[in-house]
Amino acid sequence: MKILLTADWHIRGDRPRCRVDEDWIESQRQDIAAVRKAADVNSVDEVWILGDLFHQPRCATEAVVMVLDELKKFNCQVRILPGNHDLPFHDYQNLDKCSLGVILKSYPELVSREAEVLPGEGYGVAAYPFGRDPTYPICDVWATHRLVFENEAARPMKGIGQTAQELLDASTGVRLMIVTGDYHHGYIHEGPDGRRVVTPGCLNIQAADLADYRPRVYIWDSCECSVVPKYIGDDPSANVVTDYLEVEKMRDDRMEKVLQVVGSSEGVSLSFMDNLEKVVQGGDFPQAAGVYKELVDRMNKDRQ
Repeated sequence: MKILLTADWHIRGDRPRCRVDEDWIESQRQDIAAVRKAADVNSVDEVWILGDLFHQPRCATEAVVMVLDELKKFNCQVRILPGNHDLPFHDYQNLDKCSLGVILKSYPELVSREAEVLPGEGYGVAAYPFGRDPTYPICDVWATHRLVFENEAARPMKGIGQTAQELLDASTGVRLMIVTGDYHHGYIHEGPDGRRVVTPGCLNIQAADLADYRPRVYIWDSCECSVVPKYIGDDPSANVVTDYLEVEKMRDDRMEKVLQVVGSSEGVSLSFMDNLEKVVQGGDFPQAAGVYKELVDRMNKDRQ
């Protein structure tokens, strides 16, 4: 049995600021068509969408209709896992109050199938919507929607999410593989014991840190125990405003530096100005020195 793994489509009616597409709905339609083509070319039996089909719980009607139209064209079973962006207030009890709830009237939810194992090797699947996972399930394959970074270098600061190896170390009941959405950079992580974490990544570019990212899906062959990436779409930067992304990236870098300073226990005070001065004096952002001096001069002048 072959299964196409994809996630984080983030379908939306409003065009993101970093895009210049003349028709954003049509661009998203083409992205879904690329997933469908990958499914057809690789003769998959099922498609699993691992959460965040929509960018907001209540999406524009035009976008919802487009998704329904495109899903009808798939030549295989499509199963959908609710993600945090899909659910109002991130609460699964609100499923009937959101756009994903409309979709799931026609397409099945990706749910636990321990009793209905996959053909081939007979793998049992545990799948739960966002916020409903057991602590750590006992199964062959665990489908979940949670923030899992490829490694420590990819994590912006400690305490956010888990790394792939941390998740494997904690999930001793999962015998083969964990597949997850939420993190937007696709990867395969294989642990020392051969177990894997597979994160498909997002379907298109909507943020600064994805300027050079190539969207992809993964084809899992349950009989051969193989997982292979398949890149989809054209040039990832074709419809992206590069200057905007560069500005956003600089902002993100500055914010990350501030978080690193505030997150450390050394030399941090309760004074915003003291903490800001520490960031400036660190030398990583010399362009901030002038702004900092101007701010201090203005404050001193106000005191006089």
